[in-house]
Amino acid sequence: MRMKCLCVTTNGNVYEIPIKQIDANKVVKEEISNQMVLMVTLAYETENRKPYQLGPIWFERVVFDENGVYDFSDDHLSEKNHVLLEYAMSGITTGENSPLPIPPAPIIPSENESQAIKTYLNKKYPLLLKNSPDAINNSIRRSKQIHEENIKKLKKSHKST
Repeated sequence: MRMKCLCVTTNGNVYEIPIKQIDANKVVKEEISNQMVLMVTLAYETENRKPYQLGPIWFERVVFDENGVYDFSDDHLSEKNHVLLEYAMSGITTGENSPLPIPPAPIIPSENESQAIKTYLNKKYPLLLKNSPDAINNSIRRSKQIHEENIKKLKKSHKST
């Protein structure tokens, strides 16, 4: 599996972020300074060294600062990841169960953002959507399903205390 990261602005522009920039925990894209964007992380398979089929897709809303920098080491992300980890481990850990915190809502792209992603992929990586036409909708559906499961876990954890 390989990864690609896209940023979709509110006006529908799509910018691809090199993965090596993300590995450094900071993304610099001056074109989207002072903007909140939809960050889309695509996992995909390759065939003959070309992107061939989409795997899981993750969505996140992020804000780039005045210099066009987004810092992945932000405390807000660490807190969100901590909460998500509590939910992932809730069925595995043994011992005293404490009430779970409220799960973060799933990030769902708007219809315009979804269309911008599809248009970009069709233009730049046509095989991805051709071979996985429902990948974006399936990822959105799965995010909603996970959130519903987490809400059930939340309710159950508060009943048992």
